[in-house]
Amino acid sequence: MKWLEAILLGLVQGVTEFLPVSSDGHLKVTQSLLDLANGRTTSGEDALFFDIVLHIGTLLAILIYYRSVALKSARGLLNIEPVVPIYNKSIIIRACVLAAIATAPLIPYAILKKRLESAFESLTITGCGFLVTATALLITYKLSGGNKGPREMKWYDALLIGVAQAFAPLPGVSRSGLTITTALALGLDRGWSVGFSLLIAIPAITGASVFAIKDFDPKSTPAEAYAPMITGAIVAGVVGYFAISWLARVVRGGKLWYYSVYLVVLGFAVIAWGLAGGDRRGGKSTGVIAVDRAQGIERSRSIDRTTDVKVSRPRGLDF
Repeated sequence: MKWLEAILLGLVQGVTEFLPVSSDGHLKVTQSLLDLANGRTTSGEDALFFDIVLHIGTLLAILIYYRSVALKSARGLLNIEPVVPIYNKSIIIRACVLAAIATAPLIPYAILKKRLESAFESLTITGCGFLVTATALLITYKLSGGNKGPREMKWYDALLIGVAQAFAPLPGVSRSGLTITTALALGLDRGWSVGFSLLIAIPAITGASVFAIKDFDPKSTPAEAYAPMITGAIVAGVVGYFAISWLARVVRGGKLWYYSVYLVVLGFAVIAWGLAGGDRRGGKSTGVIAVDRAQGIERSRSIDRTTDVKVSRPRGLDF
């Protein structure tokens, strides 16, 4: 993998991972542009390791950003004094149970992973996903949230937010956009809407990475590619840290819907590109390539693995 490409993808990952614009969709568009510029075709099963490392970088961004909250929560869970009331043991346990409930709707995706990937892997579908996210964000124009925090939140609130999160693996659909919009609609306060969205991101990212590791073949990644990949992950983590702060300010300011304007323009542009031929790769649509991959059909490749590693993005990691 080239250094510049790794840094660029890390930058895109970091900027879009937490903002409500779909990092999955943006990485797909960016990778397609890189393919077009370099006259190549990206294969879906290559460079899973890079995706895993990228998301470890953004996962660390969450943990570092909320390190103080994590420490206070640990003190509360262990009954170490003094503890602020919001961090007492019962509330921490309640928040963890709510997060588990919200994560449960992702289980069907894990079972149907390959079929969903083959059905939705195309630029046209990605553009439609951007429009879905834009519609969700536009709804927040009329949503001010409520006063529900972890103490007042109900189990069915968590379940509905989890159902919204289950649509995130679809390309162009933003996990943070859908979960925060749903949280605000259910009456969660703005701060907890962001906090809970990021809390349930931890098991989502971890689980998706574990599933990706199962498909990773170390032989597919040359030794010289590791340094650029790790650098890209560091860039994603650093930029992601500041993106979390920006997201919190945007939600508290009631300006989440601003991103819908950008996504509408981007969505229609990507759909037009896909319909104009952007979905065609080597005489096959990307969707057909994905179906072949899911069936285990071996295809010849013309790219020298010793000089370049092509990037794919396992579904389920999107924000």
